[in-house]
Amino acid sequence: MKEFFKRGANLLKLGLAARQIKKSTTDEQRQWAKQYLVELLGKSRGLPTKIGQFMTMDDQSSRESLTNSLVPMPYEEVTELLDKAYGESFDTVFKKLDKSTKAASLGQVHFGKLKEGTEVAVKVQYPEIAKGVEAELDMMGWLPKVGPVAKWGFKMDGYRDAFWDNFKEELDYGIEMKHQLRYRQLIPPLERIVIPEVIEGLCRPNVLVQKKEEGFGLEKAETMMPAQKQAMGRLLLEHYFHMLFRHGFVHADPQPANLAFRQFKKDYFVLILYDFGSVLEIPKEMRLALLRIILALRNHEAIDPVSCLLALGFDGEKLEDLRPTLPALLSVLFEPFLMEAPYHVKDWKMSERFDQTVGELKWWFRSAAPPKLIFLMRTLHGLTTMLSRLDVTLPWQFLLDKHLSDVYPEAQALKLPEVKSSQVIHSFNDMARYLKVHVVKSNGNKVSLTMPARCAEDLEDVMDESVKESIKRQKIDLQAIQKKAQKSGFIPQTLFSLSDEERDMKVWLE
Repeated sequence: MKEFFKRGANLLKLGLAARQIKKSTTDEQRQWAKQYLVELLGKSRGLPTKIGQFMTMDDQSSRESLTNSLVPMPYEEVTELLDKAYGESFDTVFKKLDKSTKAASLGQVHFGKLKEGTEVAVKVQYPEIAKGVEAELDMMGWLPKVGPVAKWGFKMDGYRDAFWDNFKEELDYGIEMKHQLRYRQLIPPLERIVIPEVIEGLCRPNVLVQKKEEGFGLEKAETMMPAQKQAMGRLLLEHYFHMLFRHGFVHADPQPANLAFRQFKKDYFVLILYDFGSVLEIPKEMRLALLRIILALRNHEAIDPVSCLLALGFDGEKLEDLRPTLPALLSVLFEPFLMEAPYHVKDWKMSERFDQTVGELKWWFRSAAPPKLIFLMRTLHGLTTMLSRLDVTLPWQFLLDKHLSDVYPEAQALKLPEVKSSQVIHSFNDMARYLKVHVVKSNGNKVSLTMPARCAEDLEDVMDESVKESIKRQKIDLQAIQKKAQKSGFIPQTLFSLSDEERDMKVWLE
C-alpha cells in the first residue's frame, strides 16, 4: 500500500507537469515545461520512464535529457544484488565489472569480463521495481474516465491488462533470455543481423548476462553518407518484415538505445539488436489478416474492410459509423506497403491525414481496436521514426514481396468473418485509383495527366501557378473539394472543372 501511494503521488506530480505544457502561452514556456516533464519521467523509473522513451523517440534533445535524468543504482548496491543472485561473491564469476553504467527504465547495464575471459554485458534489475510498476498500473483503474476515454468508450481494463502482461515479461529476465534465444533461432536466413548470445548459466530472474556486442548508434548513423544510411535503413526494414509477418515474433521496443550498427566496408553494415524484454507475438491468423488487407488495397478488391478489421479483433459495431471512409482510412494506414516506388516515411503524415478524413471519429476507430494492438502500433511507430531520422527512401512493396510472396496465397485464401449490415458496403474496389487532369488549351493543344488518387489530398500541389490564379478568380474552393473527396472515401467523382480564355480544364477521380 505504501508503494501504491508513493507512486500515486509521483503520477500526480507528472500530471501537473503535463498540464503545465498545455497552459504554456509561449514556445519558451512550453519548451521549459516539456523539459521539466521529461526529467521527471526519467527520475521516476518504471512506467513513467517507458512513457518518456516513447515521447522522446523522435526528439534527440529530449531523449538526451531523459537519459541524463535516469538515476542509476550505486555500484555497491549492484554488487550486493549479484552476490545474492549467485549465492556467492560476484567476483567469483566476473574477472571485472565496470562501475560505469547505462541506466534504463527497469534496470541498468554494466560491461565486464568473465573469469575465462569472455567480455559480457550484465543487465541488473532495480530492486522493488516490479511492485512500483504494478502500483502505477493499478492507478489506471482509479483514473477518472474523461475526454476521449469516456466519450468514445475505451476499454481501460483491457489496456491495463495488456500493459501488465507486457511488463510482467519485461520484469522477468528469465523470459527475456528465452525471447533472445528464440530470436537467434528465427533470424536466419536473414544475414547481417546480430542477436547477442546469452550466457544461460549466469542468467537469473533479475540478472541477464550476454556476450558484449558493440557498434555505433543512430546518432552517428544519421551523419553518414546517403548510400550508407540507405543500407542501414534497409537492414532495419527487412528485419521487421521477416520477424513480424513470417514469424509473428518481433522486437516491440524499437528505440535508439536498443540498436546499433557495425561497419565492415564502405556500404556493408550489420544491425545489432538489444533488449528482448518486450517482444510482440502476433497469432498467425492476425498476420495473415494484415497481409490480406495490404493485398486487397493493392489490388482494389471487392472486400468489405469491416470483415478484415474483425479478423484483427476490432469491434464491428463501432466500425459501422465509419463504413464510408474505411477504405480510405486503411489506405492511409497501410500506405508505405502500397507504393510501387521507393517511399519516404516523412511523406506519410498519417495523423494529419487521418484527422482530415474522419475528424473526431478517429477516437471511435481507435476505441474499436483491441487493446493489444497498441504494441503493434508502438513497434511500427518506432520503426518509422528511426527510418525518418536516417532520412531514407526505401522500396517497401518490393521488400515485402521479396520476403513474403510465398505467404501471399495463404493470406488471400484466409476466410474472413461474415458481416451483416444495413448500410451500403464500401469495399476497397470502390476507391478511385487515379487522379486525372485533362486540359484543352486555347491553341487547341491537349494535355492529359494521370496521378495516384492520393494526390487529391493536396490539389494545390499538382496545379501550376497560372491554373491556381484562375481557380482563385473563379472562386473554386480547393480545400472544400479536398474535404469532400476525403469524406467520400475517394470514390470516383468529378472534383471540379474550369474554363477561361487560356484553357478548359477538368479534374476528376477515376
